[in-house]
Amino acid sequence: MQALSFADAKSLMIANKCKSKKRLILEILDICLKPNKLYSMQSISTGVHVQHQTSHLEPIQPNLELFSAISDEVRLKILMILDGTEFTVNELKEMLDIHQSNASRHLAKLSACDLLKDRREGTKAFYGLSDDLYMSQSILEMIRKTYEQLPDKDIVQSKVQEKLIERRNNYSRKFHKLDETGGSLKALISLFSKLMIPFEHAVDIGCGEGGDLSLMLSHQCVKVSAIDIQPEIIQDLKKILAEKNITNVYPIEADMTKIPLPDSSADLVLMSQVLHHASSPWEALKEGIRLLKPSGTLALLDLAQHNEEELRETHGHIWLGFDQKRIEFLLKDLPCKILATEVITSEENEHRKLPAICFIVKKNP
Repeated sequence: MQALSFADAKSLMIANKCKSKKRLILEILDICLKPNKLYSMQSISTGVHVQHQTSHLEPIQPNLELFSAISDEVRLKILMILDGTEFTVNELKEMLDIHQSNASRHLAKLSACDLLKDRREGTKAFYGLSDDLYMSQSILEMIRKTYEQLPDKDIVQSKVQEKLIERRNNYSRKFHKLDETGGSLKALISLFSKLMIPFEHAVDIGCGEGGDLSLMLSHQCVKVSAIDIQPEIIQDLKKILAEKNITNVYPIEADMTKIPLPDSSADLVLMSQVLHHASSPWEALKEGIRLLKPSGTLALLDLAQHNEEELRETHGHIWLGFDQKRIEFLLKDLPCKILATEVITSEENEHRKLPAICFIVKKNP
């Protein structure tokens, strides 16, 4: 096995004649490779395999094909657009202002390196970062740091936010929690049966129209913070609280990933039928864990994975539910422990509900 130094790696990249991409490749190497560390070089006849001695457990390993894929600025932007959120080819080409054929070509190149996964629903394909990439932290961190050097990254992110707002605004109806497709009474009873203890401060993320769960929590908690991004929902809840003379529920208008409450300030965080609306489920869960005191409880109730694509249009869903492994994957690097999980089957009646999934999570002490 031949040792490959930082300088040697640069020389080999130049010798490999990636002329149009040489500058960006060298920037990537400057971030990824550190002086005085040794790397292994394998299969030089088919390409250079640069491998850090401590990264052998990561699914994606550095090689020339990978560097070639991520050294293109458009592909770098695609990766960061998809970091935490799924988009279709058509949405990507609109945000990047490129032809659909070019977007498809870039996606194919990234998929060939196992950087992306696609999920097909009817005629649409939704792309996101692969689990392998999320588990390859050194590669993902390198990509994120390289992206930060792009001069127009803020413009790209503003277009992403515009697209997400457009998605959210595509539906105008407000939905009661029990009208949601997975918001059955059976599911809620299952969730609350696991929470029959008093709490000092509970945070209801995505309280929804009427704030019913926040009102239920007010009987068991000293204080309840009811969070929703829709200003009209917050205003309506304030009126309800005044009418009912409830003084321990505090409505707050906020995005579920940016809640204006201090770290470690809640005993309970409730996320009921809200995660499938999150642009980044991982960021939303991370925010929920941030709010919890040590040993605090996160109660998650959402749709189990399904194929009802029309819910994107009728209910503004971004994600079509979650299976147990996906939630476990999203939580695995957060400072918490899963205490209980349950998939709650649909009810047999004229208003058939989709199956729901329940997680009870405790923040580390």
